[in-house]
Amino acid sequence: MTQQLINLTRGVPPVDVFPTEDLADCFETALKRDADVLLQYSHAGYAPLRQWLGARHDASAEQVLTSNSSLEVFMFITQTLLAPGDRAFVESPSYDRAITLLRRTGAEVVGIPLEKDGVDVAALEAELQRGAPVLMYVIADFQNPMGVTSSLEKRRRLVELAEQYDFWLVEDAPYRQLRYWGEDVPSLRSMAPDRVLHMSSFSKILSPGLRLGYVVGPEAAIAKFSQWALDSYIGPVLPTQGMVYEYCQRGLLDANIEHLKALYRPRLETIRAALDEHIPQATWTEPEGGFFVSGDLPEHCHIADLIQRGKQVGLKLSNGRGFFPNPENGNHFLRIPFCSLTPEEIKEGVERLASIV
Repeated sequence: MTQQLINLTRGVPPVDVFPTEDLADCFETALKRDADVLLQYSHAGYAPLRQWLGARHDASAEQVLTSNSSLEVFMFITQTLLAPGDRAFVESPSYDRAITLLRRTGAEVVGIPLEKDGVDVAALEAELQRGAPVLMYVIADFQNPMGVTSSLEKRRRLVELAEQYDFWLVEDAPYRQLRYWGEDVPSLRSMAPDRVLHMSSFSKILSPGLRLGYVVGPEAAIAKFSQWALDSYIGPVLPTQGMVYEYCQRGLLDANIEHLKALYRPRLETIRAALDEHIPQATWTEPEGGFFVSGDLPEHCHIADLIQRGKQVGLKLSNGRGFFPNPENGNHFLRIPFCSLTPEEIKEGVERLASIV
């Protein structure tokens, strides 16, 4: 009998959470109402959606740029702000594709060690003494890949240092609304709206296939990114934006987020308990939301070897080295996404993982 593969690599929603019927109805309504706009070119995105997002983030529509995913938005930011030889800081570990986009600009990518309550402030201050970056990329809420949330104290210090050394904070917040317990921490943008570029998307709270992301920031910066977008692809896909706007203005989004939280909360509880029970020799993070748990494995567990042995027990694992600007720092690092797995699959997956650790 063939053993069922359990995929512990990608942080994707399970397909059964997509509100297909509501989205189909919203698409039809939006297209019939506004076909002349949604089927035509547009530069900065669908204006009603930008207005709706602006109101949600205490900003004007002119402070919002919508695009085909937040990763594409980040590409516009990196291509606009960075030149070869510039410095760019990231948390270490950080989102692997963000690191890739930063490297494509020719910038020097510097990793600042990440602790269980945010970046190591002492290490950040020491690195700033060597040279300030143009920007620092931060996932302050339920970080990818670690799952940790930056404390209020560390957020305040980040903002202070960004002001002192004159660099942008790029706050990536795709998981911020998926808090399963505990109290929200104010966003970086709420502390320093003129210093922060706040990115997010609908991938984790609605559907990744929509490919719809956005950035909120100072109007002058948004105008610069919009011009770059115009010269890159003229404009984003508008029918999707019209559909999502209709969905949001009907008041369906918040209810969908609550549904997701009710589904994902027990999955996070299950994986935290299973990891503590079956693999106590590793050091695991304790997230309060988001999609990921991560761990520092024992010294004898090199991630490349673990990936190969995982195949023998029907596990697909991520290579932790890709999340670090210096890959050697990830030799014993493992990220585990849990949202797309049932509690039964989580328990089985952790038991298989324990058998090879």
